[in-house]
Amino acid sequence: MGFCNKCCAEKIVLTVLVTGANGFVGSHIVETLLEEKHRVLCVIRKTSNLKWIKNLPLDYICGDLNNKSFLETNIKNVDVVVHCAGIVRAMDREKYFETNVGHTKTLCEVILKNNCNLKKFIFISSQAAMGPSKSDCARRITDRENPVSDYGLSKLAAELEIRKILQGKVPYTILRPACVYGPRDKDIFIFFNLVHKHIRPVTIRERLLQLVYVKDVAKAVVACLENEKSNNNIYYLADSIAYTWADIGKTISSSVGVNTIQLPVPDFVFRLAATVSEIFSYVKKKPVVLNKQKVAEMLQKYWIADTQPAEIDLNIKFTCLEVASKITYNWYLENGFF
Repeated sequence: MGFCNKCCAEKIVLTVLVTGANGFVGSHIVETLLEEKHRVLCVIRKTSNLKWIKNLPLDYICGDLNNKSFLETNIKNVDVVVHCAGIVRAMDREKYFETNVGHTKTLCEVILKNNCNLKKFIFISSQAAMGPSKSDCARRITDRENPVSDYGLSKLAAELEIRKILQGKVPYTILRPACVYGPRDKDIFIFFNLVHKHIRPVTIRERLLQLVYVKDVAKAVVACLENEKSNNNIYYLADSIAYTWADIGKTISSSVGVNTIQLPVPDFVFRLAATVSEIFSYVKKKPVVLNKQKVAEMLQKYWIADTQPAEIDLNIKFTCLEVASKITYNWYLENGFF
């Protein structure tokens, strides 16, 4: 016990600035940082919905990531920056690049000018930056990227800005999560909701993809904070098992004890739904969850990446779907999502 107390006493408390802290992934990251006793600063806007973080012991700084003077004032005395802010859906390519690339570039430039002693810049990218696999062999970081959506292209472009600006000057780590699910998510919730209604949608053509539990993304961030192995590296984050849509439905329904009926869905149904959804999007002038590019990503045959480097360097064991889907389903149930 004496040794344990000594370790706890010597634990270094870092001041971590987190962008996108009020979002699905960001809120889990700040929770995990707080559990590790770090001080967390959250960049928010006046219009930010703080539902998931309002009761946490956080320091809030209100401002815009486009505002260099705001960033310069608040970046000086932090030890780590976790850049989680971004958009996953937009009306056009310009908006993706303006937000995902522009904000990232500005943030890196401000860091270099005002806090070149930053211990680490951690960027939450996406497997979409990698693009789909050509076969069922896991893609490695050294493989050439081929994004198939504007979102994926914008994330890859943001990564390139980080490397160009910070390489050799400020340590960075880029994390590329696969499809993220877990409590608070509203996108993959659609799948859980169908299972709750005793339906298991499957594609006619077999496809393989990876998933990652949101808490594992948060743990990976914490594992990078003072880990020199992760300096200037990129990691794929995902359960190493590749699932078909049928596997996902069966695993979720089995783990939560809900009997389901398989519903085969032809590809044209997804494409038709995306077309209709985009029409409503243009009428309402608001981006939607399902669009043609999202469907193009969904209908790729393989989304498989090599997660072993993350498991080794970050010493992380990814949570299996059986366990995490039950936790997620029960959270939806307890919080009135169904």
